[in-house]
Amino acid sequence: LYSSAASDVYKRQNDNCMEPSFAKGTYLFIELNPILNNKDIGVFCLNNKILIRRFYSKKGNIVLKADNKEVDDIKITDSDTFLIIGKVLNKKGI
Repeated sequence: LYSSAASDVYKRQNDNCMEPSFAKGTYLFIELNPILNNKDIGVFCLNNKILIRRFYSKKGNIVLKADNKEVDDIKITDSDTFLIIGKVLNKKGI
């Protein structure tokens, strides 16, 4: 994560999990500590791994979904260490 005047931080997408919304190598501008709504794209720390996924919450259950249909959904459990880092505000391709 890097600092930017246009957002709190930015991060480069390192995989294809969010294609076709944005490709590997895209810079993502991120607001730290936001409130996320369903379908927002967020940056998360799950069990010490940084992930970028769509956020879904229903009746206290959280699911992280990739836009790439070949990537499995992640259901957050009580045994997971989970933190919402930020919300993706914008992107810039390479």
